[in-house]
Amino acid sequence: MVQLLIKLVAPVHGAKDLIHALRIVLRPAQQARGCRCAQIYQCVDDDRKLEYVEEWEDGDELRGQVGSERFVRLFELLESSAERPVVELRVIAETHGLEYFVPAVPGGTSSFPA
Repeated sequence: MVQLLIKLVAPVHGAKDLIHALRIVLRPAQQARGCRCAQIYQCVDDDRKLEYVEEWEDGDELRGQVGSERFVRLFELLESSAERPVVELRVIAETHGLEYFVPAVPGGTSSFPA
């Protein structure tokens, strides 16, 4: 799995507009082949801090988006950040669930149904 993470800081009083613009970019990503999900997060403590995340089956699917109208628009939105944006491409080789932590918990059992 490949994850694209973009962290932005909206201009003062501009979070709502930036979220709206990100949603316009997000919708086509959600419908694209190979996209597992695309989401926008807003920080609880500072509503100007936003994170835009896309998760893709593999890098080839994401690479196929580069140069598309929505991808160009996404990178144009980086310029609207009040602070230097952070852009990360994460290649995720393994994912674990709650069972990963259970052995470290005293008693080593989970009360969650299987």
